[in-house]
Amino acid sequence: MIVSFLVVSILLLSCEKNYPPHIINTTFTRTPGNFTTSFVLTVEASDPNLDPISFLWEAAEGSFDHPDKNETTWTGPESDTDKEYDISITVSDGKESVSSIIKILVGAPKYGNLSGFAYFAGCKIPIHEAIVSIDNKQDTTNIDGAYIIYGVKGGRQTLSGTKEGFAIGSVDIQIFEGLNEADIHISSAEFTSTIQGQCKGNISGEAKPWMEVIILNPDKSESNLKSLSDGAGFYEIQNVPQGARSLIVKDEAGNIKMETQLYVYSEDMVFNVPIKEPFLFTDSRDNRQYEAVKIKSQTWMAENLAYIPHVSPQWEQGGIWVYGYSGSVTDVAKSSDNYKMYGCLYDWETAMAKDHGNGKDVCPPGWHLPSDDEWKTLEVGLGMDPIELDSVSWRSTAAVGIKMKFDSGWENEGNGNNSSSFSALPAGNRTTSGSFLGIFGFAHFWTANESDDNNAWRRYLYHNRDGVGRFTDLKKSGLAVRCVKDL
Repeated sequence: MIVSFLVVSILLLSCEKNYPPHIINTTFTRTPGNFTTSFVLTVEASDPNLDPISFLWEAAEGSFDHPDKNETTWTGPESDTDKEYDISITVSDGKESVSSIIKILVGAPKYGNLSGFAYFAGCKIPIHEAIVSIDNKQDTTNIDGAYIIYGVKGGRQTLSGTKEGFAIGSVDIQIFEGLNEADIHISSAEFTSTIQGQCKGNISGEAKPWMEVIILNPDKSESNLKSLSDGAGFYEIQNVPQGARSLIVKDEAGNIKMETQLYVYSEDMVFNVPIKEPFLFTDSRDNRQYEAVKIKSQTWMAENLAYIPHVSPQWEQGGIWVYGYSGSVTDVAKSSDNYKMYGCLYDWETAMAKDHGNGKDVCPPGWHLPSDDEWKTLEVGLGMDPIELDSVSWRSTAAVGIKMKFDSGWENEGNGNNSSSFSALPAGNRTTSGSFLGIFGFAHFWTANESDDNNAWRRYLYHNRDGVGRFTDLKKSGLAVRCVKDL
């Protein structure tokens, strides 16, 4: 009886019906990237008998990365025209199978043009005669590092660049129809140098820690080639492209403390960075202290002269004035905020007179009113093109005015960066008619040279100008004075 029951049970089990797998859903999505011919295919299936199931993807053309998985990537062939393909998915439980067809339209490839620049790594300093390649096409960069490649196939591509003596640089980019832009950065041990040195004061020689030393790009923007000086003032910048380079130094507050040019030519260079330091000196006539600064071969006052043995009423022709003060009481004039900030305004004859206890002019003993040529020496030392020096105009090369203007106090965001430490402030002037004009907007400084009987040369800084104006003014005008140290 028991044996009969077992036999019947086995027969019943062996006769249990097998049901084929069931395809629930199929999906496809284009892989990321424009104009690509690759698609991610997915099938969702189940088996009623809970049997293990297998998968098989097939197509007349193209290729699969995992044809036996429920998810695969199919890459279709390229064609000059749009074309539809049948993709077959077969699901099997080992006994029976079921299939489904996915129809995919593959568009014809699109093409774009690509332009850009080849730069040294970490900056925008161009590399000429570099070979830039993409999609089996290439171009050679010109003197500005520029290239252009036409007919680049759309989608994800790898842009590469190299040159003899350089490593191969590469970057993945996306190509669209029309004009595309991409830059390539390439490193070179052969054509770059390491610059190191110490930041220290140009007067005291003391170390200047926590200064940021930065190599500039040709357009004067900051590159990524930079270094922060350590507690002893030492810095090091690697991979600096050889040739003429611009360098700036910023303090912890981000103020530019120095800028210069240097020629990078050897594998390792030492460049000690001189940070301009204002220092104090005393005018023996009234015991007033002034800040001064050494700029190249000259030493200049870093404040306007404030020597005031007497004050002239506002409407009096000739003398010494304080901006905004109309009276004649010296102590009252000296107590004003404008005197404390901007010093005095002098007519030219007073600035040149030899009756101030100095035997020279209005400047303190050991100092003198700078000549037109001494102003030119300052300007060319700050980068002005010598061809501009004698122009009666605004001279704009090297933005010398920006370097001379103080970094606050100028209206309409007309501040400078004061990288020269000249610290020019907008003291305004007194016109020959007796009016005070231009405080916060401009500064005028006398030179020691007259242009004719009625006029003398001056320098002019303005809130919305980057350069330095060289003009004449009536000798009876009231302008500021900056003194330069005797040699």
